[in-house]
Amino acid sequence: MNYQFVKKADDLVTTYEQTRAGFLSIALEKNMVSDPYVKRALAFKSLVAKTSVPDDLITLKEVRPFMLTAAGLSDKSMSYLSEDDKTKAITELIEKFLKPAGENYIDEIIYRYLLIKGDAVGGTMRNRIGALGQEKLVRSLLSCMNVMGFDYQWLPNNSSTWQNKKDSDLDIEKRLKVLSWKNDKGDRTLGFNLKVPIVGKNVDICLFKALSFDYNVSDPKTILMLGELKGGIDPAGADEHWKTANSALERIRVAFKNKQLPIQTSFIGAAIAKDMAKEIFQQLKNGTIDYAANLTDTNQLTDYCNWILTL
Repeated sequence: MNYQFVKKADDLVTTYEQTRAGFLSIALEKNMVSDPYVKRALAFKSLVAKTSVPDDLITLKEVRPFMLTAAGLSDKSMSYLSEDDKTKAITELIEKFLKPAGENYIDEIIYRYLLIKGDAVGGTMRNRIGALGQEKLVRSLLSCMNVMGFDYQWLPNNSSTWQNKKDSDLDIEKRLKVLSWKNDKGDRTLGFNLKVPIVGKNVDICLFKALSFDYNVSDPKTILMLGELKGGIDPAGADEHWKTANSALERIRVAFKNKQLPIQTSFIGAAIAKDMAKEIFQQLKNGTIDYAANLTDTNQLTDYCNWILTL
């Protein structure tokens, strides 16, 4: 085992400073996700400034969608309700909550709107935390490719048209689904969160011995490496994330062994506790896993990316 920045188990452990930085990064992202809702609330406040009593809100068609959300109706529920049903929901909101608030009725409805939208922010953030880990990995890969002079093609997550490398790769990591390049050993394509038939599950990181259009998830002979990525930073969930990832990696190894096919596996995680670091390091030493790195450690992340790019 020869890893430049992982010489012992403790090297894999996420430090207090890295955990703190991760939580602050998530807090910033949460503020960015919630900002549109705050802006809508401010716009609503301006639009209803001319009202003097809660009943005036019934006649303002332009704020009706805002009022319906504040009344507790979800976007999905709207398609099942008539206009009379919606009006009744707004009326009940006014009678039970806005009128008792007196002259503060506008603030009351804004509070209720933001409280309801808090659930939406929470759902978005649960998805974003996983996406942030992938974006960090992709950004590091692109940086390494630029330093090493690699040319590449990439496939956006909302398109079937491959894009060539551009002079500016700003924010590509937010849209990239598949990345393709050529190294000294041949053509390579890296895909994220793909369902691999031989495994029967989605795999976070999938490296193929093929170039862009030619990669085939269904052909296990072209798969060079499969890896698990856990971007959550909360130490409380670290062990559970590793257990899930470890089970997935073992499932991959067994599936390929049953077909008598070679496969390399890897793990990269943001929250790595001491006990799991020991287990991961032991697997590195005995060759169970081929590469592991801490996502929050810049040196380890760069080394992991270089490993992928030169496989």
